[in-house]
Amino acid sequence: MGERDRPDLTPYRAGADVVANTRRAPRYVPLTRRQYQLRRWAWVLPIAGLYLLALALERRWLVAGAVAWGVGVTISHWLHTRALDQRLQALARTLVRDGDPFVAARSLEAVVADARAYPGFHSVALLLLGIARARGGDAEGAIELFYVVHGADWLDNRQGWLSWLLPWTATMHAVRGELDRAENWLAEARARLPANKRESLVACEALVALRRGRPEEAIERIDAYRTAHPDEGHGAAQAHFAVLRAFACEVAGRPLPDGEVQALVAARMTAPGRALPLECWWGEFAAFLERHAPRSGTRATG
Repeated sequence: MGERDRPDLTPYRAGADVVANTRRAPRYVPLTRRQYQLRRWAWVLPIAGLYLLALALERRWLVAGAVAWGVGVTISHWLHTRALDQRLQALARTLVRDGDPFVAARSLEAVVADARAYPGFHSVALLLLGIARARGGDAEGAIELFYVVHGADWLDNRQGWLSWLLPWTATMHAVRGELDRAENWLAEARARLPANKRESLVACEALVALRRGRPEEAIERIDAYRTAHPDEGHGAAQAHFAVLRAFACEVAGRPLPDGEVQALVAARMTAPGRALPLECWWGEFAAFLERHAPRSGTRATG
């Protein structure tokens, strides 16, 4: 057992350490609630001050100016938040629909810079950027952002986004071999997510079972998910599960037909944005892909 899996170690990195690592890049650190309140007062006080001055001087035109200023600030705020929401929804769909994580990451970097004054949107942008980094093979960069978002607490009551944040954090620990920490994050996710959101845990649960040497458990979890979602046969999650299941079957000593596995591996290799690149961190899985990669001059069948 390596140091990363020692049960006497805390399951989480200290939040202060994460902030220290990102202090040179403030755009990656959401505002605290105190900072956000101060910024809101900074928007409101000049308008209120102008309005009170106009009343004191009995200048109706100045009152109208203060009201117009306030309306303008409100409309500008609404338009900016609406634009941020649309950009984030589009990028979330890109990540879900097999989009290129490197392209998504470039767009998300711009959103992260634009959204810092709005910590809820900023936290979502950081979460999506972390997912893009994870799918691009950068586990360290991904997990750092996940911890920043978790520590900022802006998504604590947003179960939809928590169903992304908690499983992805657990998954990043699992791919790095930090299985005790991964299981602690899975336990937190089970405690905090409603039953209809816990299906997002299946991929990480299967991964942890495999890395613990329990391939039959991984196969059972994957089969249960695929049975419950028969209409998602061609989705990114199903494609990822199909390859992971083929690997689990081989580890369990009952490998699938080689042609079937070659077809799955070939599909993964021709669309690298479709799945988490476990081969970047897991030597056994990388060797499995190498063994079943289609050779030149042959065509996989499935």
